[in-house]
Amino acid sequence: MTTGASGAFGPVVVRRRLGATLRRLREDANLRLEQVAAELEVSTSKISRLETGHSLPKTWDVRNLLSVYGLEDAERRDEILRWVDESKAVAWWHPYSEASPTDIEYYLSLESEAASISHFCTLVPGLLQTSAYARAVLGEMSGDPNALTDSELDGLVAIRIKRQAALTRPESPLAFTVVLDEGALLRSVGTAEVMHEQLEALVELADVVDLRIRPFSAPTRRFSLSPFTIFYPRLTSVDQTVVNVEASGRDYYLEEASDVLEFQAAFGALVNDSLSREESVGLIRQMSR
Repeated sequence: MTTGASGAFGPVVVRRRLGATLRRLREDANLRLEQVAAELEVSTSKISRLETGHSLPKTWDVRNLLSVYGLEDAERRDEILRWVDESKAVAWWHPYSEASPTDIEYYLSLESEAASISHFCTLVPGLLQTSAYARAVLGEMSGDPNALTDSELDGLVAIRIKRQAALTRPESPLAFTVVLDEGALLRSVGTAEVMHEQLEALVELADVVDLRIRPFSAPTRRFSLSPFTIFYPRLTSVDQTVVNVEASGRDYYLEEASDVLEFQAAFGALVNDSLSREESVGLIRQMSR
């Protein structure tokens, strides 16, 4: 396996990309799963798991599939085979995997493969949190003070802080647009010192992200009740735009075009409800004093 640099390769997303591409190639060749399996003398479930991204692909298997599907374009074959290597890369968050919940893998993969992200939230988002704020919010959200060991909490905080490197990476930094509910500036997380440090950090980060505060005076909207994130992929020709919705401590992922369009429109409305970037920074400065 190879190890991807920070911000490089979201293995789960790459496996899904590879699988979707293999499925399209099979369908374009007018072949059924049973026919391909018989040709390669493997089980249909093996082909199916490759197409759904539920198994780690092997270069030999994928090369054979491309031959069965009649793909002769050398450049295209090389690109697909490169995805095989990327799909097996050890993600940068792997050292902290014992501390992180299993469902965070897909979220982090989407984030790693994104060119831009639009995010509505009612707490300061992880990409903008200070270490102290992250530690406080993760500890408080667990509900049980004994639910996380110190080592697990350290690991979760480390993941949040390391994610932020994407915002300032030298090559193609992540474009991040945030609509933050005004309540997040007033809601106490940790001590007063923790909140003060976090507010000051938001002012500084406003130089690298598009941060908008949605004031209390904004109208109540259906999509303002739960945080959500829209991931816009780097490789738009092969990866989908995906929406993550947080509700009652659970994550839901939406990929249907109609759902994505609905949330894109909702985010646009939330931006229109919000203060300008300059007004938002001014309000944060005022509250940090």
